[in-house]
Amino acid sequence: MRGTSERLEAWLHAKDPTPDIDRLEERMDPELAEKLNELDRCVECGCCVAACGTARMRADFVGAIGLNKIARFRTDPRDARTDDDYYELVGDDNGVFGCMSLLACHDVCPKDLPLQTQIAFLRRKLVGKGWD
Repeated sequence: MRGTSERLEAWLHAKDPTPDIDRLEERMDPELAEKLNELDRCVECGCCVAACGTARMRADFVGAIGLNKIARFRTDPRDARTDDDYYELVGDDNGVFGCMSLLACHDVCPKDLPLQTQIAFLRRKLVGKGWD
């Protein structure tokens, strides 16, 4: 899991590299904060990766856990990365376009995370980036 997090740079890339200490958190709509909290509930158990047909065929596939992390940061307005940056990370067959949508990840997640919804979200956001 650590390797996946490092590969995907699964941390907040702050817009301001030197934030004001007195104002560390930006105000956020409660609905958006709840959505981010929902995506952060992953316990990194690996059930989604173990059940994934694509991960069995492709060792470099990031799996639902990696794509969920990317979707979480793509949703967060505090993250400075652009869709082009996310495309570079997961815009190929080892990322979001490699998923065969078998839904096994979604079925076995012990936290009932919306994994397939997040993969579809990323596909919609990144599909046009490969043509730019």
